[in-house]
Amino acid sequence: MNDYLLEMRAITKNYPGVVALDKVRLAVRPGEVHCLVGENGAGKSTLMKVLAGAIAKDSGQILLDGNEVAYSTPQQAARLGISMIHQEFNLVSQMTVAENIYLGHAPRRHGIIRWGNLYENARCALAQLNSDLDPRRPVSSLSVAQQQVVEIAKALSINARILIMDEPSATLTDHELETLFTLVKSLYRQGMAVIYISHRLEEIFELGRRVTVMRDGQWVDTCDVCDVTREDLIKMMVGRELKDEFPQRSVTPGKVRLSAEKLERKGVFSNISFHVRAGEVVGLTGLVGAGRTEVARALFGADPLTSGRLMLDDAPVTIRSPREAIARGIGLLTEDRKGQGLVLGMSVRANITMSNMRAALRGPLLLPSLERNIAQEYVRMLQIKTPHVEEIVHHLSGGTQQKVVLAKWLLTHSRVLIFDEPTRGIDVGAKMEIYRLINEIAAQGVAVLLITSELPEALGMCDRIYVMREGHLMGEVDRAHASQEAIMTLATADIKNAVTANAS
Repeated sequence: MNDYLLEMRAITKNYPGVVALDKVRLAVRPGEVHCLVGENGAGKSTLMKVLAGAIAKDSGQILLDGNEVAYSTPQQAARLGISMIHQEFNLVSQMTVAENIYLGHAPRRHGIIRWGNLYENARCALAQLNSDLDPRRPVSSLSVAQQQVVEIAKALSINARILIMDEPSATLTDHELETLFTLVKSLYRQGMAVIYISHRLEEIFELGRRVTVMRDGQWVDTCDVCDVTREDLIKMMVGRELKDEFPQRSVTPGKVRLSAEKLERKGVFSNISFHVRAGEVVGLTGLVGAGRTEVARALFGADPLTSGRLMLDDAPVTIRSPREAIARGIGLLTEDRKGQGLVLGMSVRANITMSNMRAALRGPLLLPSLERNIAQEYVRMLQIKTPHVEEIVHHLSGGTQQKVVLAKWLLTHSRVLIFDEPTRGIDVGAKMEIYRLINEIAAQGVAVLLITSELPEALGMCDRIYVMREGHLMGEVDRAHASQEAIMTLATADIKNAVTANAS
């Protein structure tokens, strides 16, 4: 007897010059969390968009309860009980929670929305998720985690049997992550099948019953989670054994390149002092909301400082704008690479050269051939996986996009590079490539400030680590004495114990 709720058999999808999916298979049982893993570009999201009706397959079969089904739109998929929560939520911010939950199928009588029924139905859908969100609240006022609850409630409102979650944890705090896990567990206990895509392998072992691994558009294996290790999954994902997740390097720091003394932005952070030497990778960590990104933005001139002093190569500097920061040799790889680091509708070439167009000038003229040559050189140097430099950045994987951002800043010949969550949302193999590039940049004498929420990343990459909490610097640990326990002790310490680190 077939016990699968869903089967996808020999699913194939081709784009010009690219086989995105090559006879991929997936089988999911009711009441299970089935994890889907693979490197960026492995085909996970494409497969799920086929399942959700957003992309048409070229060939293959989709079966529900053993019966083949055919559909071509997300609306038709929804009527079959298939719902997908994308990384970028599909919500209308100006509308209320209830209106979003029942968008397109609100209760009506004679064509008129029955508002009382709408709010009551929404309240019931939210109650299934143990959420006390007010159905009348506008979505624009919600946190990311609350918006995610609304998306899940939308799926419940159409009686979804299969819920696809694409990187649901990418932007959540630790507390919000616990809430998400609780929600997911309640869904599968109600008999729903959850297909869960994540690059955070620890989540696979926390939530998953079975896991399917994809690589280069192909199915690799499907295993019970209890039968595999993290190392097994990594090897299947990348096709080779990765012995050293964090590449080793020998460090001989140079002189202090950037120092901050008692930086303050009123109401945001205060008394922040630290230094970074040439050739060092220095970490800045702490719990989400500690103020790390805000410090980075102030260093880059994106937000004004209330007081404090910055020194660059022993000379005092005042930075009032990102333009001034770039001119001084400071670059910032933002946490939100899609919203702030790239112009997604432009080419790889344009994104790389936009930060330093002067490099492609000859006199007053911009030479397109020189611009292409510059872009091609950085594509080669950073091993950026793109068919050509005219490829639109939006079509690239997350890890490849991050390399394009890095190329953009390398072209400015920055003396200081600030990386804000550089590996968020990218796979293990791509992470190792980013780590290797960070080490190579530091070896060239660049001072690197690495902002990260991932403690293993901070411990594996950084020579020294500064820890923040609620806008205060709590202390510093060096590599020899660094541990997760030492960092978390500082990250959760009483603010009264905040210190001013020596900035010289």
